[in-house]
This record gives sequence, structure tokens and C-alpha cells, in this order.
Amino acid sequence: MIHPKYGSLLMSLIISFGMSFVMSFFLTMVNIGFPDNFLLMWMKAWATSFPVAFPTASLMVPMARKLVVRITGAPLGYKPPE
Repeated sequence: MIHPKYGSLLMSLIISFGMSFVMSFFLTMVNIGFPDNFLLMWMKAWATSFPVAFPTASLMVPMARKLVVRITGAPLGYKPPE
């Protein structure tokens, strides 16, 4: 189990992994279509984008949380009633 103090970093890692994976697939497809070496080109694009995405997400996630709190007025960690 990972210690909760690493939760924000783990959140950034998961978000940046997923977003860079999907975005690199989509942009590779848009730019080159589906040639025979698509998988290689996509993985190269993902390997290039992830090192940018992770630090960016590490900076953006806390800022986004604070902005959501300001916009909604709800305390951090608020869960609406079901």
C-alpha cells in the first residue's frame, strides 16, 4: 500500500499517464493515419510526451483543486449527498 502523503503525486502520475497515452494516440493517428509502423510511432510519441505531461500534471492538479474549491465554494474533499 502506498502512504497517503503520496496521494497527490500518485494522482498526477495516473492522470498524466492516461492523458498522454490517449492524446499521443489521437495526435499520431491524425498526423500520420495508420501506417504499418503506427505502433512504433505512437509509442515514440508517448515516450516523448509523458516526461512533459507528468511534471505539468504535478503542477496543475493542485491548482485545479483550489480553483474548483473557489468556483464551487465547497470544501476540499466535499462529497455531494447521494
